[in-house]
Amino acid sequence: MAHKMVETYLKFWPKDIPLYVYTEDMKLPVQAENLKELDIYENCPGLKEFLDWRGDHFTRGMAFKTYSFISAFKNIDCDVIIYLDADSVTYKTITREFLDSLLPNKELTAYMGVTMNKGKWQGNETENAETCIYLFNKQHAGAKQFMDHYEYIYESREIDDRQRFKKPHDTWAFTECVQRALANGHLINDLHPTRKAHSPLKETILGDYFRHFKGARKLDNNIDSYVDELTTTGVDNKQKIKRADNPLKDIEKKKRFFRTRNG
Repeated sequence: MAHKMVETYLKFWPKDIPLYVYTEDMKLPVQAENLKELDIYENCPGLKEFLDWRGDHFTRGMAFKTYSFISAFKNIDCDVIIYLDADSVTYKTITREFLDSLLPNKELTAYMGVTMNKGKWQGNETENAETCIYLFNKQHAGAKQFMDHYEYIYESREIDDRQRFKKPHDTWAFTECVQRALANGHLINDLHPTRKAHSPLKETILGDYFRHFKGARKLDNNIDSYVDELTTTGVDNKQKIKRADNPLKDIEKKKRFFRTRNG
């Protein structure tokens, strides 16, 4: 799936906006002037120790995005970090004007807020976030305080505090940092103010440009052809991957259930 993220980035993004890819024990199969490869263990101090502590918990994988974001903030010389999950794809041309429109007042961050109040969450109004794609303004006066707290949540292992975080992964940590920033009077651009969905990408302006393949969907046998059709024609033929034959889906669900029950 990650190869499609890189492939569609190179196709649709401005050539003068580099993509920094944090890799684990591999080399990218493609090269481009705007493609920068970073070994995640070499560039993310603290990650290996966190993973050793985390063990085989089902949230282990989320730590990779947390520590890559921390590394990007500390080490990449830029004004704005645009974070993209490895299982996301771009399917329409991205312009600088569009990116600027997401931070119209130079807000600290542009993100998709979520209110957890459906399904098993019914009766709750718990704040969370969708962090598959977001923008973070490094030049904002509140940026360092935000990131210091975000990093502390992980380095102190407070991410495991279930009174504060319903699940021990990045969306809940990011949400707490957003709430602290708002309390301090900083501007935040919530791209999902209607709070209609738990997976809100398609409910936001980002949905006109990106797709995100959560969980087992990225393992679907038809995922490559689905993305190729989407990026070539703009047709979102989601039926192609809705019920494709893929036993890995059931296996992954069972593994997640087991790890959740024992985590």
